[in-house]
Amino acid sequence: MDQGDSVILDALQGILPEQTLELLQDHLQNPQTLLQSVWRQTVLVTNKLSIILSPLFAPLFARALQALNDSPDIVVLGFVLAAFFLVIQLIAWVHRTMMYMTRLAFRMLGWAFVIALLAIVWRRGPEATIRDIVVFVSKLAGYATLVKDIWLSEYKKFDAQTKRGGGATAGQRTPSGGYSRSRNGW
Repeated sequence: MDQGDSVILDALQGILPEQTLELLQDHLQNPQTLLQSVWRQTVLVTNKLSIILSPLFAPLFARALQALNDSPDIVVLGFVLAAFFLVIQLIAWVHRTMMYMTRLAFRMLGWAFVIALLAIVWRRGPEATIRDIVVFVSKLAGYATLVKDIWLSEYKKFDAQTKRGGGATAGQRTPSGGYSRSRNGW
């Protein structure tokens, strides 16, 4: 490669073991290695390609620079679009990071819940845990029955009000939030 490789290897001398440094010197700096020959071939092809294509692209490049110099609005628009693109990319990155952290937090919360349940079963024993679960489910079913009874009674009250014409008392009308039939046929 070039002289910069030996500077890098000198800097790595206190960090890497001696065997690794010798291996790097043998395989990176030896002109007979495959890496060195691929590097030389790549540099040679790139130089030949730039020599061949420079007469073709130099006028196009000069015209493009002249057009940009003549109309600075395009440059400003390009910078605004580039800034917009960078902001969108930053927002997308923040969104991905937040989604990852949220997913990680909920996974940890789920596993903590499973471990807590296992700890409860371990501490109380299987019989007491099953008894506790049965008591909890029966109380939950009783609460659900109470909520169902309240909902049905309120539904029946509302149904009776709408069938009577909407008022809570016979002489007084209260506005309802839904559809109501008018008495004059409209």
